[in-house]
Formats: sequence, C-alpha cells, structure tokens
Amino acid sequence: MPSVIFYFQLHQPFRIHPDRDKFLWDEENKEIFLKTSERSYRPALDMFTALIQRHPEFRITLSMSGTFLEQATLYDPGVINALRSLLDAGRDNQQVEFLNETYFHSLTSLFSDPHKEEFREQVTGHRKCIRKLFGIFPLSFRNTELIYNNSVADIVADMGYLSILCEPRWNSSAAAETGPILPNTVYRAKGTNLIVIPRNHLLSNAVAFEFVQRRLSPEQYASSIAAVDGNVVLLGYDLEHIGGHIRESEGIFDFWRGLPATLEKYENLRIETPTNVAARYKYESCPSLDLQYSSSSSWMDIVRNTFGWLESPTQYELFKDVENLEGSARRAGSEFLTRWRNLTISDQLYYLNNRMGPENAICRYDNPYEGSPIRATQILTRKIDYLESFIHRFEILKKPAKTPIMLITPETGRLPHHMGTLAQYISGKSGGQGEVVAALCEGLLERGVDVHLATLNLKKRFQLESQMTESQWREIRYKIEAENIHLISSAIFADNLSAYSGDPLRTAAEFQREIVNNVIKTVRSRHDGRLILHSHDWMAGGVITAYAKSTNVPVLHTVHNVFTENLPLSLLEGVNLPSIAEDIYYSEAYGQACVDCQATAIKNATLINFVGERFLREVVNDFFLDRPLVPSSVRSEVKAKYYNDAARAIINAPASVMYPENCPSLVQKYGVDDPIMQAKRENLVEFQKRTGLNVNPDAILFFWPSRLDPVQKGVELLEAVAQRFITTYPSVQIAIVGDGIGSDRTHVDILGKIAYASQGRIAYHRFDEGLSMLGFAAASDVFGASLYEPCGQIDQVGNLFGATATNRDTGGYHDKISELRLKIDGAPQDVGNGFLFRDYDPGGLWYGLEKSMFFHRKPLHVREAQIRRIMKESREKYDLQAMIAQYIRIYEKLNGGKPLV
Repeated sequence: MPSVIFYFQLHQPFRIHPDRDKFLWDEENKEIFLKTSERSYRPALDMFTALIQRHPEFRITLSMSGTFLEQATLYDPGVINALRSLLDAGRDNQQVEFLNETYFHSLTSLFSDPHKEEFREQVTGHRKCIRKLFGIFPLSFRNTELIYNNSVADIVADMGYLSILCEPRWNSSAAAETGPILPNTVYRAKGTNLIVIPRNHLLSNAVAFEFVQRRLSPEQYASSIAAVDGNVVLLGYDLEHIGGHIRESEGIFDFWRGLPATLEKYENLRIETPTNVAARYKYESCPSLDLQYSSSSSWMDIVRNTFGWLESPTQYELFKDVENLEGSARRAGSEFLTRWRNLTISDQLYYLNNRMGPENAICRYDNPYEGSPIRATQILTRKIDYLESFIHRFEILKKPAKTPIMLITPETGRLPHHMGTLAQYISGKSGGQGEVVAALCEGLLERGVDVHLATLNLKKRFQLESQMTESQWREIRYKIEAENIHLISSAIFADNLSAYSGDPLRTAAEFQREIVNNVIKTVRSRHDGRLILHSHDWMAGGVITAYAKSTNVPVLHTVHNVFTENLPLSLLEGVNLPSIAEDIYYSEAYGQACVDCQATAIKNATLINFVGERFLREVVNDFFLDRPLVPSSVRSEVKAKYYNDAARAIINAPASVMYPENCPSLVQKYGVDDPIMQAKRENLVEFQKRTGLNVNPDAILFFWPSRLDPVQKGVELLEAVAQRFITTYPSVQIAIVGDGIGSDRTHVDILGKIAYASQGRIAYHRFDEGLSMLGFAAASDVFGASLYEPCGQIDQVGNLFGATATNRDTGGYHDKISELRLKIDGAPQDVGNGFLFRDYDPGGLWYGLEKSMFFHRKPLHVREAQIRRIMKESREKYDLQAMIAQYIRIYEKLNGGKPLV
C-alpha cells in the first residue's frame, strides 16, 4: 500500500478592471472572495480543523497564493484566523503543512531570464508573507499550477527547499531510465537532492471534477487509494471544490467528514506531508527526473502542459509583452512594479483560453468577463498598453527617435482633424477596412505616434462628399499642405466613386508604382531611414510589400478579406521589378505573367493580421475547399505565416461615430442610460415612414444592412424565407438596405418584387448611409446569413444600437456573437448578445430568426434590461482603444521591441 498526501490549493487572483481608468477590479474581487469564503473557505477550514483534532493520523497540506492571503486580509480576516486555528490544531502531531509558492501565482518561472530573478523575488515575497502571518518557514514548494521543469527544480533546490510537487506528463520522457513521468512515483530532480512528487490527477479529479456525476463514497475512494501500486499518492485539489464548485447539498462535506475514519481501516496506508516524504527518501535511491523547459508539465490543463496559458499566438504574445515589461517596471518601482506583478498572475492569461474540456470548466466559470476570452484579451491588452505608457513617462532613459507608421490603403473612412487641414476632405463611407484605418489614425495620433496615410485620390468622390466644385477642389489641393496624407493621383481613377470601381487592375498598378517609387522613399528620408508599413488588402500589397521587404522595412499586412487580384507585370512599367523579383509571388492570368497581390503581400509581411481569429483558423484548417473562396496561393502563404508564429488576429472596432448617441442620422439619439426602448420606437416609426413599411411601433424589425452578395452574404437564403417568415409571424417586419454587386441587378430586382408583394411588411432600398444608420436604431435584430466572414461589422453596430445580432456560426460572427441566455429561462445568469445558426441553407436562417423572434416577444421590461446590458457590454467588448493597443503591441514588436514614442 502506498503513502498518501492530501494537498489543497487556495488562490484568488486580483482581477483587472474592465474600465480603462481603473486598474484592479476591487468590487468584483471583494464580492467573489466574500461569496467563496462563506460557501467554501470558512466551513471547509473549520471542518478540517475538527477532523485534525479527532484523527491524529490524518494530515493535510495547503498552499495559499500571496494574492489569496492579501485578499483574505483585506476582505475577510476570519479566513486568516481559520488557517491559524487549523495550523495550531495540527502542530503537536505535525498534521498540517503549509507550502511556499510564487506570491502572485504567476508564470514567471517560464520567463526567459536564466537567473529567474522575478521568480525568485516572488517566492521570497511569499516566504515573508507566510512568516508574517503564521510564523513558519515552509520547507516544501509548489510552483504555479504545478509547472515543473529542470530550470524550476534547480532554482527551488538552490533556495533550500526539500521537495517540490509536480504534474505528471504521459507524453513526455524523463531520463532514459524513467520513461514517462508517472504518478505515485518519487523522483529526484536531475543534478540536485530535491525530491519531486507527481500528482495523481485521475484520483484527484474523481473528487474535484467528477464527484457530482459519480457520487463517490468515502469507502470507494479509500479503497481506490489503497489499491494504487506505487510509493506515494499525491492527491491535489482546489479547496474551493468543497462548497464552492460542489455545493454542500451535493454531499461534498459529508464525503470529507467521513474519509479520515474510513482511511484508518487500512492499517498499512500512511498519510503524510511533502516534507515527511522528502525526509524519508532523502537517502534512498530514486529515479532521476530530467524535464527540459520545452516539456514543462502543469496542472489544470487537459494535456498536462502549459497550453492552458500559452497555446494561442495571442496568449504567447501577451505573455511576452508582460515579460518584456519587467525591466521597465523594476526601474519605475513602487506602484508600477506592483501593478505589473498583478499582470503576471496566471489567471490573466487563462481567461483567454478557448478550450472547453472538462478540466477547463472551472477556470472558464471563473472568467469575470462574462466567460468571454475575446473580452479578456482586449482588457488585458489594454492594461498592458496603459501600464507601459505610464511607466515610459517615468523612465529616465533617453527616448529613441520616433519610428513612423505608414498606413497604406485604397480607401479610408472619416479621418481625424489631427491629420491636418486636408483630412476633413479625405473621407467617406468605405466599410470595415476604411473605418479601421480611420480609427487607427485617430488612436495613434492621440498617443503621439507619427502616422502617415497613403491612399487613392478619389477626387470625384471627395468633391461630392464635400459638396465642392472642380475649381474649389483644386484650390484646396494646391493651397493646403498635405502634411502626413499622401494622395496618389491619376486620371485613371480620379472619377471613380470607390477604389474598386472602374478598372481596378490599372488603379492598383498606378497606386503601387507611386508608393514604391516616391512615397516610401520620401517618408523614410524624413526619419533617417526608419519606417513601419501597415498595408491593407490586396491593392496595398503586391510590389509595395515586395519592395519594403527588399529594403528591410518591416511590414504588417492586414487581411480584411482573402480575395486577390493578379496584376499583369506589363502594367507595372517604371517599377524596378528585377530588384524585387525574388520577393514576388508570380501567377499567370489574362495570358501573361502577373503578380498575385494578396499572396505577395502575405509572403513579404513580417507579420500578418486577420480581422478575426476564427476566420484565420478556418483558412489554415482548410475550410471552404468545396468552394472557390480562398485562393490556393493565399491559403498556402497564410499557413506558412501561421505555422511560423507570424499570424495574429485583431477584431475591428467600430469608429466613435458608429454609436447611437453620436449618430446624426437618428430622429432620437440615445445612450445606455437613456430610455432605450422609447428612443428605438421613435426611430422605428421614422424608418417605417421612409422605407414604406407599415407604421407599427410594436413591430419586431429584422434589419439586413449587408450588400446583396450571393457568394458571401447569403442573400439567396433571405429571399427563400422572407415572405414565409412574415406570413408565419405577423408581428415581424423585414427591411433590407444594401446594393447589389457591381452592375448586377439580379437580387435588387428579386428583393424589390418580394417587398412589393408583402404589402408593407418587407422593404428594400438601395444603400444610403443615413437610412442604414437609422435602420440600426430602429432594428430589433440585425441579421445576415454569411457563408464566410473575416470579421463583419453589422453585429457590432447592431449591438451598439441596442439590437440583438443573428447570423451564421462562421468566422467573425463566431468570434463576436454569443447565444442569448436568460436567468428567467433557467440559465445561471443573463449572458449573450444574439443568435447563431450552423447550416448554410434556408432552414438554418429560419432557425436563427425564429430564436431571435421568441426573445423579442418577451415583455418590454425583460427586453429593455437585456438590450441595456448588451449595449453596455458591446461598448467594452468593441472598445476602440483596446484595438489600438493591440496594434501598438505589434508595431512595437516590428520596431525591435522599442516604444514608438
């Protein structure tokens, strides 16, 4: 029979506040701690104190993170007293052992610093805390989530500890004589006298995770322990499973109360603590454990390694961002160092985890940001960015010269006035790509970054939008200095109303040639050769990115869509093609050699960025192979970047004008604190009047604001269900505001006929920006039926305007729409912002619309509460500053890790 160790972990992180002007979420931290203390900590500790007193042979081991002890001191000192009482109860018979760990429950043991200075300091800080509160000096150690490798073992041994707990790894080898790291086996860390005790996670999880389903009795559990073939069975649990994750009514307290007496029936079963085991095996022969850094083992992840925290590129990038701040935080010291250390807490990265396995359930349950990894990513990114900005203000080191960012895009949205006088005339509605470019200009300028914009001079469009004559426009162009705006002019596209109308190939050739031959060289010459390019879409790729790579200019290329164009080499006369020949992705089209613009851009980019993580994974994982959606050239280059850790995903955030409190097109503006439903009713009535819908302020309005695209947007699904849906549900109206593709009027005509036959229940109108924005304010639900979607924006804007969002579960909509579930319907809490459907067919769309319709039939007070919640959450989730912060992290990476300002 083996010995057995019962080990319990107590940890609460300091959660960071979702608001930009606060750092720690004190209210949430206090509320969670007090609730957990009442249900779990106090009753469980009191129970174990009584058990220790009644059963002299029963022993337990506890480890408490410094952040847990700090919160206990702040919010419920009775927990500290309960721990002291437990320690006192077991003092005479050495029945209770407290361990050391990192104060901040951090991942600092994985920092690249070979001396692990921060890791050592956090362990020292924990030592001091334990000594101050309990007057003891622990002799055994557990690292965060039992993360273990040779480097950790060397430092822990060097700091004088006798034993360390670790997690077994089935798929990793130790030294040749040991094979896989097995539970129930006592090891010695390679090159040290440190005793290593792996956890038996199967028996541990039988209680911590599976108790409710299996309802183990103390007799069954004791029998399973006694039957183990091994030396020492380490059983590790979160103490919070007692009364927290598993409620008292489910029998968990009765289980633990009955276990010590049951164990006493097995005379050869010895209950020990880690230090007892270390003393017993100090001079005995133990297999040597050799685990390299790359094979680190850890607790609480289904594959027993560090994937829970460092699996995705986003998690790893943010981990490195936190690590890279160490030096600056130390120099700044004081509150800056404390705040930085709170960012090292492992939970901050675990909230970003998308895994849904059984062992991740508890951690996802504890995600304070409505369980949303996307929102957690945005908040953590923003906090890192803000802290770095504050620290840099206090650094004494001489600031390096600025590196400018040049945004290259065929179109832009409304530019901020900080871009110069000309900016107010260079604007226009141009979809998500243009909006994100405009937003980047605004956000980067606010932070003091030197921003340049290269875009097409769509003279006719600019004149129309500014209501200017030809002579007035010329006067502006000749008298106003362009400053940081670089307009590419040509008679080829001067009269076009968009970048992609007319002859886009000739437009692209003119655009790329001018930027390569003049603009890049001009901007670099002003900044001693420094420059970072940020290209957008295929037209800004091609020879621009090839030239940048050949001249050592870092490039970030944002993939707004996977469409590409093959640009004939014959159109690129004047570009020194031989000098960049090796960096061009060649293709053949129109009977001649061409540049594949999107593939060339991706190939030459230092990093690429997708505007949605799901769509990036769909491209990499060979989705849509049955349809000609993703060119093979683009897919292969994306895969190359992805598997070389050079692909990122940042969701577009709507510009500030895309909010109902700011939108000039509404008859009644409103915000989250206003009477939302009344304002939406007023806008609905006005929208009904303008579109010819029957005026009915109580109608449930489904609003389609997308283009009529049968390849991507699924307009044929809408046509298949619209009439039947309003017939089945008389309270529903449907409105479509969108143009067809190019000159194709097929779906314009079809929807026009459907609208005419509906007798005022369905409306169709060509795209008009003012009417479309009014539609968002009028809508109950903003919907679509996309086959694929890199990001999408209609769901974001719909949520901001107080509408639910319905769309197919693909790409960007998978990233942003979560199922609406309400407490009144039996859900644990009110969550979600819309409805998803899976199948790309009329039945799928019907299913999604029907789910939404059922919600919008609920009583007004129920709907208004949820709509207000959705509006508030969407302002946080789609925060523009969070998006800017993520881009700045990438720019600084391209800038050699140096700040831009």
